[in-house]
Amino acid sequence: MMLIVAHAPKGGTGSTFLTAMLAQNLAARGHQVAAVDMTFQDSLKLYFGLLPNQPVIEMTATTSETMMVAGVELLNAHSFSRDPAFAESIGEGFSPLLAKDRITIVDVASDDRALKDFLMPHADLHLCALTACPASAAVLPKVEPGTPAVSLARTAFVLNQLDDRRRLSRHTHSFLRQLLGDRLIGTVRVDEALNEALATFEPLAKAAPSSVLIPDMLRLTIALEARLGIAPETDATSLQNAAV
Repeated sequence: MMLIVAHAPKGGTGSTFLTAMLAQNLAARGHQVAAVDMTFQDSLKLYFGLLPNQPVIEMTATTSETMMVAGVELLNAHSFSRDPAFAESIGEGFSPLLAKDRITIVDVASDDRALKDFLMPHADLHLCALTACPASAAVLPKVEPGTPAVSLARTAFVLNQLDDRRRLSRHTHSFLRQLLGDRLIGTVRVDEALNEALATFEPLAKAAPSSVLIPDMLRLTIALEARLGIAPETDATSLQNAAV
């Protein structure tokens, strides 16, 4: 069992996108994966090419139905996370989030800090998305108040929406790389193709297979596998190339 909590203290950094793409890439690389939307927006499914009105299986303490999309078990748990049975199932160790046979990535809304704090004692990793702007860097002290970001052993940072054509974006990247060191496990460039894919209700890989996001996300996936200790032995060379 591995539980990854995707949460950022600032909204708009792309946590939902990263959750979806990492789940799809991990599944394509042979892992059993579940992606769980714990936000009110219910937008995780859009990155899998589903329509806004298409329902996703609602998680309960005894969820038995499955919905597989792109090799990923897709679930919604926003309502369940507000149910007393949710905390009980986590505390007693029988929650579907803690399934022993898969990697589970949960997308938690930026303003739902209480849920993030509740899940972290049970998580293997906290994935925190940042963007290359001053406002995102300014919230680093709020990732875990009272603890420097560089000291967060179970937090991995991702710089998302990097535009290396812009000086401020490049400088922010350099600053975060120097500050966070190997806590920054990847960078993902900005590409309008993502919004175009969402507008046509298609997965990115189908709508824009040549998007720069595809190789960026593959490198991030490999780096994540290395961080979790689940990298295939055949990827030893690839891991060396995953550095940002």
